[in-house]
Amino acid sequence: MPQHCASSFRRRSNHPPRAYRSIVCSAAVRMAAVLAAAIVLVAILLAAMSSARAADAMSGAAGAARYFMPDAAASKIVTIVSSGDAAASIVVLTEAVAVKETGPKATIEQFGEVYAFSPNFIAVHRDEPTRITLWNLQPDDDHDFMLEDPTIKDRSGGDALMHLRLAPLSKTTYVYTFHREGLFVFRCAVHQPEMNGQILVLPPR
Repeated sequence: MPQHCASSFRRRSNHPPRAYRSIVCSAAVRMAAVLAAAIVLVAILLAAMSSARAADAMSGAAGAARYFMPDAAASKIVTIVSSGDAAASIVVLTEAVAVKETGPKATIEQFGEVYAFSPNFIAVHRDEPTRITLWNLQPDDDHDFMLEDPTIKDRSGGDALMHLRLAPLSKTTYVYTFHREGLFVFRCAVHQPEMNGQILVLPPR
């Protein structure tokens, strides 16, 4: 019998039977242990919830600044609007080449999930508005679309001209007008190094 339990019984004038005292003391010790464990568990849960809320806040703040449209300098290279007339229209799909739901299992084990843009090569004409619609066909995977100009070296934002989020099962449409001929690169920053494409800007018709 724990010493503190026994001493508490000895202080009383009417001593309960020894077996009774043993049962009561054991129950009290167990209850104290359960209560201590519950307090520790609650503290852990509160700390986890606090950390999760902080992470969500940081993620939201980062997400708000992560995606962007062309700034004034980039708009001299490509103008992007949400609607308007277009001389041509192109649909670009996010293609699941190898995913955990369908495999191949050996490919997933070696490379992880693999995605691609389809088509991954687009030809447009300078100063000709072209409507490009990006379809994210995956129900549970985020993609993004980052348009880059490899010839840019002195912009504070690097060579990225724009960066769009492609939410699961979504269509994202903009009208692009390129003002400079040459080869531009687009990629999904989430799934690298495989998910890339190119836009070739040709002379006016």
